[in-house]
Amino acid sequence: MAVSLLRNIGIVAHIDAGKTTLTERFLFLTGVERRMGEVHDGAATMDWMTEERERGITISAAATTCPWRGHQIQIIDTPGHVDFTIEVSRSLRVLDGVVVVLDAVAGVQAQTENVLRQADLFEIPRIALINKMDRPGANFQKSIHSLEERGTIPVVPVQIPMGEGEDFVGVIDLIKLQSISWGGENGEVVVTQSIPESLLRAAEKGRDLLCSRVAEEVSSLADLYLEEGTLNPKQLSEGLRVAVLQRKLVPVFAGAALCNKGVQPVLDALVDWMPSPEDRPSVKGKNPATGARLERTPKASEPFCALCFKIYHESFGDLTYLRIYSGTLREGESVGVPRLQKTERVERLFRMHADSREAIPSASAGEIVAVMGFKHAQTGDTLCSLEEEMLLEGLDFPDPVIRMSLEPREPADQDSLTAALRVVAREDPSLVVQLDGDTGQTVISGMGELHLEILLHRLERDFSVRPLAGRPQVSRREFVKTPQRGVGRAEKRTPDGGQAVSLTLQVSPSEAQLIQWQPHGMEPIPAALRVSLQEGVGAMGLTGPWGYPLSGVTLSVAACEWTPGDSSPSLGLLFGAFTSALSDAIKGNTGFLEPVMNLSIHVPKEFLSGVLADLSSRQAEVLSVNALTEEVFARAPMDCLFSYSTDLRSLSQGRASFLAALDGFSPLLGSREAKLLKRLGGSPLSP
Repeated sequence: MAVSLLRNIGIVAHIDAGKTTLTERFLFLTGVERRMGEVHDGAATMDWMTEERERGITISAAATTCPWRGHQIQIIDTPGHVDFTIEVSRSLRVLDGVVVVLDAVAGVQAQTENVLRQADLFEIPRIALINKMDRPGANFQKSIHSLEERGTIPVVPVQIPMGEGEDFVGVIDLIKLQSISWGGENGEVVVTQSIPESLLRAAEKGRDLLCSRVAEEVSSLADLYLEEGTLNPKQLSEGLRVAVLQRKLVPVFAGAALCNKGVQPVLDALVDWMPSPEDRPSVKGKNPATGARLERTPKASEPFCALCFKIYHESFGDLTYLRIYSGTLREGESVGVPRLQKTERVERLFRMHADSREAIPSASAGEIVAVMGFKHAQTGDTLCSLEEEMLLEGLDFPDPVIRMSLEPREPADQDSLTAALRVVAREDPSLVVQLDGDTGQTVISGMGELHLEILLHRLERDFSVRPLAGRPQVSRREFVKTPQRGVGRAEKRTPDGGQAVSLTLQVSPSEAQLIQWQPHGMEPIPAALRVSLQEGVGAMGLTGPWGYPLSGVTLSVAACEWTPGDSSPSLGLLFGAFTSALSDAIKGNTGFLEPVMNLSIHVPKEFLSGVLADLSSRQAEVLSVNALTEEVFARAPMDCLFSYSTDLRSLSQGRASFLAALDGFSPLLGSREAKLLKRLGGSPLSP
């Protein structure tokens, strides 16, 4: 299929806004599925994992493809829960456009805002659907206002609803000035009629606004609008496409996907206004050998280049998901992994449909496919032609905020546990697996309690491993309080005299909380040795005296001397002197950083006072209370939120819900720092 007829689209939103339900309607109306899968019945096609069907939430991003009006729409349905935000960010990296789904009662919620920020990061065009217009309390204008207030791109309605809540029966199309309703058993029949007299004035006002907004953003239509005072449907649609592609406007639709209302216009918008791969900027990278800048356009004739954005483990071979940016990939051929300087062979090539697949002989630029047979490639790796290598920018993964220790129930189970964790960590880069050198325990770190809970279920179900799990703990960090110098020495005795290295290290706080290098004192050391030292320290990671990762520090080597001076020091001695100097510089000079979460709590009014009192007891800062939407926005230390889900249900008789998203890491001060030090006890560890 021609690249111009492809659409790579993501469905994104807060949890329970209706993303998966909308995708299920897409599949039914385009003829891919004969029946409509329902999330509440545990029968959704896209939510195919056991945990997803049991809990009624999306956990893993799922890909599918459906046809519409001669185009091929490749869709990724993403999770809405913050614990699985890695699934959203890595999906957005390979998408060309998104549909933002909002609950008509709640409007823009915490995770919606988070997703909008990620879409901004990748400069992705978007349209929006105000879903669940049939819910009691649905408010189209309020939802529009929340999108204007908390989004970054101006929005403009292209429809207005006919009724809200139980009175919602259809929409008014502001482009063609006609009403649309849906008939048939499953909303497959689109009924267009003239606008009811009672809504005609509102429709005309809405269309005037639409015409003026499009004319403002699309210069080629400005003069025409000033002369005519309006734009015809063809001009409006063409103008909206330009404005969407340039990220100047977000067209907003109304609907109720569960009731099969409002779905077809969204499909039409994907074809008419969303970008094809040709409409997006060319992908840029570099030659891994020379560092020269390279660029690829989405053409089958270009050298092959793709990005691995997801890996899924299966007993008969891992599936590696790719977005192809240029060239053609064929079954049986070999491709390069420039980061690893390795080669992978394409044993099988698939077009995915959730957990089912269609074998295909080849795939070209713009397509999203899965490959079987890769052994080495990781999420974020570039795959490219062996003859013309190109390295793309990788993916950034979020820092974990919670950790848990694991132990096998029997010593004989250790190998099985280690192997299973290796597999799930390869699938999920936001999951960090480490071995505690002091206790010998395996420590897993993730994005939240639900994240780790799902992991334990997967270990038991997919790998028949049931480890003993410790109590979840906060993933803290340490930071340097004041600039300080440290001196380290390492030596090695040999029969002919041996060698000694002395190194002076300046350690300073960094506002960016990033590890930076300014090796001013390293000039006498050969360049290859300097690079090896930096890579070795980077791979090891820096640890503070209390055993937590060291964050926010600038390291400067002020001096480095060695004896005898006629030969370069060994890397082992240089590394030893460095770690000794670091220990000297930070001893008694670090504080603690803890993850702080943004909370969005939906709580009925009658339980509000109890919830606010509980937040105060958890040392939370209440940012705002929205009585209209019954939402509380707060900020609280992660350490104070364990078991909050259970406690909140108890406080509200099961009627309140919340979502927590990482706001950042903040210093642990006063009594809370004193309590932590008391709990840690003993003496600080050496880094």
